[in-house]
Amino acid sequence: MPVFHTKTIESILEPVAQQISHLVIMHEEGEVDGKAIPDLTAPVAAVQAAVSNLVRVGKETVQTTEDQIMKRDMPPAFIKVENACTKLVQAASMLKGDPYSVPARDYLIDGSRGILSGTSDLLLTFDEAEVRKIIRVCKGILEYLTVAEVVESMEDLITYTKNLGPGMTKMAKMIDERQQELTHQEHRVMLVNSMNTVKELLPVLISGIKIFVTTKTSRSQGVEEALKNRNFTFEKMSAEINEIIRVLQLTSWDEDAWANKDTEAMKRALGLIDSKMTQAKNWLRDPNAQPGDAGEQAVRQILDEAGKVGELCAGKERRDILGTAKTLGQMTDQVSEMRTRGQGASPAAMQKAQQVSQGLDVLTGKVGNAARKLEAMTNSKQVIAKRIDAAQNWLADPNGGPEGEENVRALLAEAKKISDMCEDPKERDDILRSIGEIAGLTAKLSELRKQGKGDTPEARALAKQIATALQNLQSKTNKAVANSRPAKAAIHLEGKIEQAQRWIDNPTMDDSGVGQAAIRGLVAEGRRLANALPGPYRQEMMGKCERVEQLMAQLADLAARGEGDSPQARAVAQQLQEALKDLKGKMQEAMTQEVSDIFSDTTTPIKLLAVAATAPIDAPKRDEVFDERAANFENHANKLGATAEKAAAVGTANKSTVEGIQAAVKSTRDITPQVVSAARILLRNPGNQAAYEHFETMKNQWIDNVEKMTGLVDEAIDTKSLLDASEEAIKQDLDKCRLAMANHQPQMLVAGATSIARRANRILLVAKREVENSEDPKFRELVKAASDELSQTISPMVMGAKAVAGNIQDPSLQKGFMESGFRILDAVAKVRETFQPQEPDFPPPPPELEQLTLNEEPAPPKPPLPEGEVPPPRPPPPEEKDEDFPEQKAGEVVSEPMMVAARQLHEEARKWSSKGNDIIGAAKRMALLMAEMSRLVRGGSGNKRALIQCAKDIAKASDEVTRLAKEVAKQCTDKRIRTNLLQVCERIPTISTQLKILSTVKATMLGRTNISEEESEQATEMLVHNAQNLMQSVKETVREAEAASIKIRTDAGFTLHWIRKTPWYQ
Repeated sequence: MPVFHTKTIESILEPVAQQISHLVIMHEEGEVDGKAIPDLTAPVAAVQAAVSNLVRVGKETVQTTEDQIMKRDMPPAFIKVENACTKLVQAASMLKGDPYSVPARDYLIDGSRGILSGTSDLLLTFDEAEVRKIIRVCKGILEYLTVAEVVESMEDLITYTKNLGPGMTKMAKMIDERQQELTHQEHRVMLVNSMNTVKELLPVLISGIKIFVTTKTSRSQGVEEALKNRNFTFEKMSAEINEIIRVLQLTSWDEDAWANKDTEAMKRALGLIDSKMTQAKNWLRDPNAQPGDAGEQAVRQILDEAGKVGELCAGKERRDILGTAKTLGQMTDQVSEMRTRGQGASPAAMQKAQQVSQGLDVLTGKVGNAARKLEAMTNSKQVIAKRIDAAQNWLADPNGGPEGEENVRALLAEAKKISDMCEDPKERDDILRSIGEIAGLTAKLSELRKQGKGDTPEARALAKQIATALQNLQSKTNKAVANSRPAKAAIHLEGKIEQAQRWIDNPTMDDSGVGQAAIRGLVAEGRRLANALPGPYRQEMMGKCERVEQLMAQLADLAARGEGDSPQARAVAQQLQEALKDLKGKMQEAMTQEVSDIFSDTTTPIKLLAVAATAPIDAPKRDEVFDERAANFENHANKLGATAEKAAAVGTANKSTVEGIQAAVKSTRDITPQVVSAARILLRNPGNQAAYEHFETMKNQWIDNVEKMTGLVDEAIDTKSLLDASEEAIKQDLDKCRLAMANHQPQMLVAGATSIARRANRILLVAKREVENSEDPKFRELVKAASDELSQTISPMVMGAKAVAGNIQDPSLQKGFMESGFRILDAVAKVRETFQPQEPDFPPPPPELEQLTLNEEPAPPKPPLPEGEVPPPRPPPPEEKDEDFPEQKAGEVVSEPMMVAARQLHEEARKWSSKGNDIIGAAKRMALLMAEMSRLVRGGSGNKRALIQCAKDIAKASDEVTRLAKEVAKQCTDKRIRTNLLQVCERIPTISTQLKILSTVKATMLGRTNISEEESEQATEMLVHNAQNLMQSVKETVREAEAASIKIRTDAGFTLHWIRKTPWYQ
């Protein structure tokens, strides 16, 4: 089947497909309409010339290459193309003699299909060889990185840096060229991000090696920490380069990225559970321990982390973990309540606490088992991916030794492990059957090679057969691993809400459990947020989560009984919809408040750590102060990461922002312990310049990463909501300061004033980012003026607080401080007001009645009434009528996934009137055309022409959507929204081009009996996947274009009217 993951492949296949589509249409006109096929000698000669040139270049390349896999895979592609070309020439010759010849028509369609398929194989083989060149460079860098372990002098380090530099430059250049060539946006982003990380880590690695060499040669303290720093950076760089190698080999949408993320998430959860267990058990063991203190928080964190693991599991494993965590949470609530009432030492409370303690051990065991199972499956999958390259190299080499056969055996052993863990017996048997087949063929090939017959046609055909079977086995094991995981909900809030709503609207629909998974994901986030809230608020949030869960279970039960469309089900669905909306609002409110608190100051703890690390040797309690500040810094970093994750899950961010936050959180967590190690080296080596420079490098990297994370978190939250929460928090801080002055507590006053200053500076940072993001001069001017006023109020308040702290009983100083605090509040309110939606300018009010005067001049005479018949009143304008989405007729065969994707786009577009909005008009047309295509791909021989034309019409509408979206983006004053719009609409042209090619491929198969069912289904799957991506991209473009239209230039002269047909509140 054609693959077009690069612009070069796409640019070559598109004109070939276009020519082939003409031949296919001629074939159908002859077969169905009985028309004579015209003389094809000239067009076939043109195709033959183009193909011959391609084959000639390919054969020349094979002669000069040393790539054994390319030498093996190219010849079959040449044969396929040449045979297809021969069929076309024969068809043209036969049709010249008899324009109605049936055998000639068959040759025409089979030759057309062979040309497309063979050209695609040839291009893919060449592209894979190019990828292997890049991978060889990447593997060379990986190997040279390991030399870092033996660098033990400054001379070695200089040599190492000189040798590493050119290789890194070459790799970066090749990756940059490759990412520009790729058509899949996700793959481009993954390559760019990984390469950027490698570049950022290079100076950190050199710094780590330098401090290791310095401490070791001078026999200073901190060698162990320096070693940890060096190894951490080396391992992280290696991991990123391995990720580059993985992504380079992808030719379709990446379906495997979840595996590593899930494994990492489970490992991290287990690590946190272990670290909190002692503290949690101490709290449960002590009947006098206070509710709400660090011990209870440790229990709740363990339950929270176990819940995260449960969400990553499926079936019984999932139910066990989530059920146990929920029960233990309820029991912990009971223990806390009894201790609040002073009954902590009662037998009932002691027994309950012991049960929770034992339950935590059981829960930890279940979490550990889940993590080990996933890791085992993922490891086997990764081993197969690594071994398959070596196995293919052995198969490509006719003189390959017995060691290559070992790679095949090892690969089969890993596939067997995966089959053993499969819950689906059909899937397990399918994998085992493939393993047996490959083992038999490999033994036969080995025997031929032992006899010196490795280069015979039989051995080469056998090697090719094994190579194909290995790729099929890899696909089967990948699918088995994916099927062992739960249905994946969207990673961002709006995506989850949309998936949930789709299921609520139609609970009888088979959505593979995605809708319920989305609701469970929202509930899980709600519980995580609840765990950080004070008692009453926690109970309220938990209650809302319980309500949503109960309603979801009721609706699912009704659907399972076949009553999903009953009045009772509709009533439950309405209640669930309202409960979800209520939960969403509360979650966003709690999350915004948490972000306002936690992100009010991100860098003070690391600055205090720096001060402690550089403290004079004779400073009192130097080590104790350092340890305390290091612990505070690590705790602060963990809080930032946890809060950022909540903002990603519950905020208004799109998918790319959520992924950016997750990457920043992971990077921050990785580097935090390395910063502490670098600080400890500096503490133990005062005055050491290398130690100081290394710490500064690590510190700056941490700060840069956190600033990036903060910016992404701000993007994920509604700016006005964040400013509202910050303003409310400043009011509370001011109340605390007033209380501190009344109680003569200077320390409490200083803490409150410091918090006010930090929050005010945080507001300034948010405002500054919004100014940088906007190109609206009026908005920029308003925000800048309000920000300048706020910045001028902070310093007087801080000075006033210091003055009051020095003489806290002075009423005049107290009054001056409070006034300065109120000035800050007024300035914050002005900043907030600049982000209020702008009200339209109303006309001035009419003058008072007393000021009105009557004109004394007589009125003109009344005109005469019209004579004759009075004309009827003008009829009202006709209501806009959208073409309804076609319903599937009884017995009609359609591609269900394509029909569903088309319906979802139509539902999105129908929210808006298409009057004065060509984007909406084009989107509706595309949805209806895609619905028609879903019928055509399952049709018979009479649908070739219609299928090709339908694809062309969809591509035409796609071009219109893209053109209009780019025009909207050009006039949008919000840089973030503009970038988002351009990113989603840039995918549309590539996908629509691919749709035309795939439709032509499918058209060559319709009504043919000499096509295997597997090949036909593969073509349909690719077409369906492409259609789903196209519908999703257009749907996202519609949403982003609507958001961009709100921020469009007033003088743009380009307008799209976004008139909502169904109000948002209905």
